[in-house]
Amino acid sequence: MIRGEESNGMICSLSEIGIDSKFQSEEDKTGIHILEENAKVGEDPIKYMGLDDEIIDFDLTANRGDLLSVLGMAYELGAIYDKKVKDIDLLHSEEKENINDSFKLDIKTDNCKLFLAKKAMNIEIKESPDFIKNRLIASGIRPINNVVDISNYVMLETGQPLHFYDADKLKNKLEVRQANENESLTTLDGIDRCLSKEDIVISDGSRAIGLAGVMGGLDTEIENNTKNVVIEAAIFDGVRVRITSKKIVRSEASNRFEKGLDPNRTYIAAERACVLLEKYANAKILKGTAIYDNIEKEDKNINITLEKINRILGGDISEKEVIDIFGRLGFKTKLQKDVITVTVPTRRIDIEIEEDLIEEVRTYLRSK
Repeated sequence: MIRGEESNGMICSLSEIGIDSKFQSEEDKTGIHILEENAKVGEDPIKYMGLDDEIIDFDLTANRGDLLSVLGMAYELGAIYDKKVKDIDLLHSEEKENINDSFKLDIKTDNCKLFLAKKAMNIEIKESPDFIKNRLIASGIRPINNVVDISNYVMLETGQPLHFYDADKLKNKLEVRQANENESLTTLDGIDRCLSKEDIVISDGSRAIGLAGVMGGLDTEIENNTKNVVIEAAIFDGVRVRITSKKIVRSEASNRFEKGLDPNRTYIAAERACVLLEKYANAKILKGTAIYDNIEKEDKNINITLEKINRILGGDISEKEVIDIFGRLGFKTKLQKDVITVTVPTRRIDIEIEEDLIEEVRTYLRSK
């Protein structure tokens, strides 16, 4: 009953049904959200819009940057349930033109160890599919358009931050260098930043166009009339990124750079972005990748004995059980006399010494 009258229905804004304003369009904020014609009268609108998914919030330790991705969590769950992680789809078409014929990289600082660039042509800017928008919203990221959303979506999938540039606003070149003292840059949020020599910047060869690992520049942002895109996937020094992000803004991207990234997954993320741009933005992907690569990508080998594992944990774990645990984690093992050589994949940058392996055994046993 409302003011003495019985009401069997109510027209509501998205805010009134619990959708945060940061996830709403300007039209939604000032008016009523119009559902599609197939919306069933009486059905829960949150369920109809696909926003009723369960959200699991994990409290991660600072050393487990690999878990800041769906792929990283998949490996962790795969170990617990003894399931193999599915490969990410990286198949896409390529044009005959090669990016390396017209585009160049110039890395002028040791604070960038890996930089990949790919190019997508003739893209169509439009709204993202509902599943992408809803998964971004569930992760606290505001959908913008299909192209920008794809860069964020791939970051959530793989853990590798990406940055997309409007290719027509570049000079067929990306340069990475330290900023000049008091150099200025207008970032994507429209704020003029005064930089220092501690900051790593992306340049087009003559001016700074982005703060590496923190935020892109306004001059090369993706707009509604953007047609061609340069995709950046890189690894920058985590300490330098943290220094800059504390001055400017902490972001989903800077958080991942600070904790460290798997260089092999950087390659995966660049290709994955091409797959989604081709599928959801009708992009034509140029052949090849512009590559600067000066980073170690080999798996680590760590020797350990069963005697030490049991001595540290105070248990009586069998050799078979230990090898099974490492296998579930995706670590290869080789047994030679009493020594177990464990090959740790690059995605686990937190594992460096024997005690790290023992902690993995302990953690797995506690999860059973």
